[in-house]
Amino acid sequence: MSYILTYHSHHVLGPEYHLNDHIALPIDLELITHAGYQIVSLEKIVAMLLDHQQGCPKNGGSDDSRYVALTFDDGPIFDLDDFVHPQIGLQRGFAGTMADFAETKLGGLQPELTATSFVIASPEARRVIERTFDAAYTYLSAGSMDDSWWARAIRTGLLSIGNHSWDHLHPALTSVAHSTQARADFKQVKSYEDADAQILAAAHFIHERTSGHAVPYFAYPFGHYNDFLTAEYFPQRHQGIGVRAAFTAEPKPITGTESLWSLPRYVCGHDWKTPSALLAILRE
Repeated sequence: MSYILTYHSHHVLGPEYHLNDHIALPIDLELITHAGYQIVSLEKIVAMLLDHQQGCPKNGGSDDSRYVALTFDDGPIFDLDDFVHPQIGLQRGFAGTMADFAETKLGGLQPELTATSFVIASPEARRVIERTFDAAYTYLSAGSMDDSWWARAIRTGLLSIGNHSWDHLHPALTSVAHSTQARADFKQVKSYEDADAQILAAAHFIHERTSGHAVPYFAYPFGHYNDFLTAEYFPQRHQGIGVRAAFTAEPKPITGTESLWSLPRYVCGHDWKTPSALLAILRE
C-alpha cells in the first residue's frame, strides 16, 4: 500500500497544525516514520505500480510494502526557502524542514527522503497569483512565485520539479490559455488544443528553466481531470510531452490497480487536519 501526501507551502494562516503546513510537515515526517512507512520518490511509486500491473514486483516493492511520497503544489519559493510571515514570524521552508529531519536519528531511517514540487509555468500567471492570493487560505509575498528557485531546489537533492500546468486556469487572470476562457475548472480542458496549451507548453517552459532536470510528472490543477485527459490525451501524447504519470487530488491509497493518468493524492488541511487523522489514513 502506498500513499501520496500533498502540502502547500503558502498555506500559512496561523501557528497551529491545521492552519499551517510548515507546522504540519515536520510533525508528519516523524509520524510517517513511526508508522513504519518509507518516504520515497514518485519515480519509485510509479515504477512499483507498473511492476505490479505487469505481475513482476521489483523496485524494492512487495505485497506488504509501506511507502509514502510527498508532493508540494503551486510552486511558491517557500517550498525551498525560509521566510518571515508578517503576523506569525519566521517559517522554515519545506526543504529546510526535510534537511533538519534528515539530520535526526529518526530521519536516518528515511534514506530516500525526497519530495516533488509541482510548479505553475506561466510567469504572468505567477505574478497575478502573488498579487491576488486568497488570504483566507494562503500567504504570498512579492517574488514568492518566481522561478529562480527551481534549479536551486533540484541541487539540494531533496526536491524535484514537476508540471502543474501553464496557468492553472487561475480565476484571477484576465486571460487564460483556453479556447473558451474556462477558469477554475481543469475538467474543461477537453481538446488537444487546450491540453497542449496547458500541459505541453508548461512542460517545455519548465524543461528550459530547469535545464532538462524536471521530473516527468503532471499534477492536475485543483485535482480536476476528465476522461479525455486520462483515456485519450495522455495515453496518446505522453511520450512527446515527456510525462510518465499524472496525479489528482482524490483521497485514496495506491493499491496497484490505478491508471497512471489519475493517481490519487491526499491533501493536508483538506483530507486531514490533525496528526491523528493522518495516522488513521495510514492505518486504513
